Amino acid sequence: MSFQNKNLYDLLGNDIEDENAAPALPPKVVTKKATTSKKADAAPASADPAKARKNKKAPTGNEGALRSKANNKDVDAPASTPTKHTKKAFDRHSRTAKVDSPKKFKQGWGNDETRQYEGEVEGAQDAEAELEGEAAEEEAEPTVPQKSLQEYLAEQQAKQQELEGAKKLRQANEGAEDKWTAEEKIEKQQEAYFASTAAKKTKAKAHKEKVFLDVEAHFADEQPAFNSNRGGARGESRGGARGGSRGGFRGSRGGARGGSRGGRGGARGGRGKETSPKPALTEQNFPSL
Repeated sequence: MSFQNKNLYDLLGNDIEDENAAPALPPKVVTKKATTSKKADAAPASADPAKARKNKKAPTGNEGALRSKANNKDVDAPASTPTKHTKKAFDRHSRTAKVDSPKKFKQGWGNDETRQYEGEVEGAQDAEAELEGEAAEEEAEPTVPQKSLQEYLAEQQAKQQELEGAKKLRQANEGAEDKWTAEEKIEKQQEAYFASTAAKKTKAKAHKEKVFLDVEAHFADEQPAFNSNRGGARGESRGGARGGSRGGFRGSRGGARGGSRGGRGGARGGRGKETSPKPALTEQNFPSL
């Protein structure tokens, strides 16, 4: 069965074809320069053998070991070489031609003729001894001693009394007087190798005695007593003793410069002897605190 492609547009009949017309040229394909940064899916360019490096050194270290790891796999083991220290053929054999006598050989290693018989005799003796031991064990049955509870308690009590009687306790201070009655005091005398001719003088110091002093202490009160005449008496006596009245006559100023200015009063040391009477305390002259 064959298939034939048909152009369905030919059935329309509206295409005008000129047999003498020249064939149309194919459209020109315009290629633009690629501006993308992606790599082209193309095989890399082959290396230029002219630019190859000559006399390149063989790889060493780990890289060299990886590349040459299969080089020595098929190397055969070295052939064994004969030793230089050769021994004689009969080095461990006696070359004196002296051998042991048959009697000496039998005593050392045993006689092969009687060895088997002796072994059978020893085996039979061992078997008989084992049978006798087993029969004796079967005949002698173990007997378990039996006793009542009262007998056991009586035995334990007797053992306890024996232990208590054997104990001998030491009493308090036993033998203390006999131990220290013959004590003696030992005094060692030091020998003088170089005895001094003059005796050493010792200074006797007087014994100091404590001296006790009797002190009579008087202590004043913590707060002084209130004195009602404190302000008035002090002010009046001070002004009167030094010059009388404060506003009194002081002397003429027009007189001689060296003239008398008036008496200043008595001596200052007479402060304790006040002759003026003390003023009476009233509400006007009462000192303020």
